[in-house]
Formats: sequence, C-alpha cells, structure tokens
Amino acid sequence: MRHRLSGLLAVLSAALLLSATPTPATAQTRAQAPVRAVYGGVISTDNPLRAIGSKLPSTFTAAVPPAMPSPPALNQARENAAKVLPTQAPIPAGLQAAAAPPHSTPFVTVKYCRDTYGEEDGAMALDRYNWCAMRPSVVYYIDEEGQVQGTTTFRMVTAGRGDKGSRKAFFTSEFDRFQDSGVVLPAALVTLQLSYSTSGYSDTDGSNPACGVVGNSPATVANWRAGQAAVFEINSNKEDGYTPDKVSRCSVAQLGRSDLNAGWAQLQQTNIRADSSAYLGVTGAVIFSDKMPAMWDYSKSSPTHGEVARHIWDAQFQPGTTYPPKTGKTIPGSISSLRQLHRAANVVWDLEAYNRYRDNETAKNKACAALAPGGTPVGKQCDEYPFRSTMEGAGLGDGNYSVRYVSESHNNTAGQLLATWYQDERILNREGFFVAIGS
Repeated sequence: MRHRLSGLLAVLSAALLLSATPTPATAQTRAQAPVRAVYGGVISTDNPLRAIGSKLPSTFTAAVPPAMPSPPALNQARENAAKVLPTQAPIPAGLQAAAAPPHSTPFVTVKYCRDTYGEEDGAMALDRYNWCAMRPSVVYYIDEEGQVQGTTTFRMVTAGRGDKGSRKAFFTSEFDRFQDSGVVLPAALVTLQLSYSTSGYSDTDGSNPACGVVGNSPATVANWRAGQAAVFEINSNKEDGYTPDKVSRCSVAQLGRSDLNAGWAQLQQTNIRADSSAYLGVTGAVIFSDKMPAMWDYSKSSPTHGEVARHIWDAQFQPGTTYPPKTGKTIPGSISSLRQLHRAANVVWDLEAYNRYRDNETAKNKACAALAPGGTPVGKQCDEYPFRSTMEGAGLGDGNYSVRYVSESHNNTAGQLLATWYQDERILNREGFFVAIGS
C-alpha cells in the first residue's frame, strides 16, 4: 500500500510540473503585453536584425499608400547602372555563374539555388535566363510600445527564370531554416505573404508599360514552414513592345508583408527584358538584363575552331601583330577592355546597321585581297574580327580590326557558333556584348 501511495504521489507531482510548463501555443501569455507580428524584411547591413528588447523603428509599421509600391520607372541609365560584368562578383563569390556557355545552363529551381548557393547571402542573375536569391529574413513580434519581444528568422530562397518561346518570367520562393526566439505567436496565426510589382520603361529609344503580374503566395508562417511555395509569373504583351523587335523592359520588385505591415515592403529587385524578334527564331523570350552578355564558346585549343579563336585573342590582346597594320591599333570586345561589341543585325528597318553590315564585308574583302594578292590560299577563308555582324567591324573605318586567313572548316564552325549564340542569348540589333576566349 505504501508503494502504491508513493507511486500515485509521483504521478501527481509530474502532472503538476507538466501543467506549469508553458507550451508554444501559450507562449504569448508570458509577455508583459500582447504581441503582434510585423515583417522585418531582408536582413542586411542596411537593415540589421534588431535584438529582443530593442525598439523597432516606426517605419516598419508606418502608414503607407494603399496601392502596392512599384520600383522606379526604368530608363537606359538605370538599366545600365544595374548591369554586372560577366566576371564581376558584387555579391559573395559563391553566387557567380560557372564559366561555361550560359545557354547550356538548365533553368534553375529553388532546389538548385539552395543546393548550389545555400550558404551565400545575395541575389544576382547567373546568366541571361536564370536568377537566384538567398536572403535571411525576419518576422518581429512587438508589443504596443514597439519593443521587440521575439523573432522568427528564416531563409528566403528565390529562383527566377526567363523563358524561350514566350514573353514570361517566373519566380518561385520557398522559406526554410526557421528559428524562433523570445515570445512568438503560433505560426498558423501569423500572416506572411510575398507579392511582386513592376514598372515599365521610357527613354529616347522607346517606351512600354509595366509588365503584368500573376501568382499566389502562402498566407501564414505555418504554410511556409509546411513547405508551400510562392509562384509568380511576370508577363509582357507583344503589343506593348517598341521597335520592330517588340522590346519591353521592366523592373521587377519582390514585396512582403505581415500582420502589422500597413503595406507591402520592397525586398529585392531585378530587371527583365522581353522581345519578339523575328530574326532570333522564336516568337518571344524573356531574359535578365542585369547580366551583360559574353560569348564564352571559343577556345584556342579547339580542334574545330581554334584558328579563329587564336585570331580573336591576338586581335584583342596583341592588336599590333595583326593585319592591316595601324599605329596605336586597339580592338574592342574583351571583357578586360570594358569596350563592348554591338550587334549589327541584317535588318532593313535600321538603315545604319543594315549598311554597316555591308560596309564591313566590303572593307574586309579589300583588306583580305591586299593580305593575299595571289588569291585565297587553298582550303582557307579570310576571317575578320570584330565580326561582320557588329557595328565595330571593318566598315566603321577607324582601322581597329583584323583579318587573317584560317582553315575553311574552322571559319565555318566558328560562324555557326556565333549565329547559334546570337539566337540562344537573344542578342538584339544594337545590343552590346563581349567575347571571351578560352584556353
């Protein structure tokens, strides 16, 4: 009997102790005052994580216009300011794209971004079609005085991709690595949503309205914790584009909000470009315009086009050794020169580019004839750099070009590679690009 009584007392003592232990669902009752949630946005140097006990700036809960905010309207200067050189890494080195032909990269997914750049913090276009963002974020729980009583931190992973064959871009976001500190609310009761807004473009070359936004987001922290994703489509109508290429440029802003956010707070931004160029072979495409295009397809050691690659490398880095001779010759196109080539598409609606294409051929043939007065050597073709299809070609008339006789097969293969690259990377008439020669 004595053993039964002591056992019963032990059970009752354990039950009393258990009932005195607060559970997550009742965590709020431990606060001095009720708490409410406010999304603190992306944690960064400019927006550091606020400590528990600190006062949250009123800007987090300040009244804002009811309309969703849009990023500043794009013009050429703003677009140029956002561009990143192909080898430049303004964000940690892990967020650099691999040095491989970008058009061979498959469209990225959230899993790809997480697996490849999971320990990084930043956002950038990996190539013309793919964008990754890895950003730490926070929800604050504040009392009536605005004092932080608790936090839920997490990682926001966003994969963006352009499209070949439509005028759409797609952004998918998932949250993970949740960590609660201090007094927090039950996850199912905390609103946490993402959305997007866009702005259009206006400059001397043309204008277009803002792009359309279609999509949906999880509604609560519990939804995100369960693995749900936000999926949004950014689209542009062909009729909204300008020039015969039907170009539309848009800034795309990612927005977030929680319970106390009076409106949507901008989290991060990128720029996209849609086109429906007839000479690029498909009905439409969208690329990330923040990434300056560079052709990486040529290699000096290639058995199929190496003679052309070596010619281009000499022209870029040893122009004094190339023909025709010129004192002080400098030839653009390398990334290190910071001087881009610009495509001269063979289109009648741009008369200057149309004529430059033909002038390049005429000037090149004249130089090739002088280089080989006895006629074209057997099995050879005369190669020129900058390419005939650029505004900087021989027809520019400044003497900053090179011609060289190379293997006919190498020249043909190199020409096919360039044509394919133009199409895959959506290099429009007058668009700038670099040529990077591999070893």
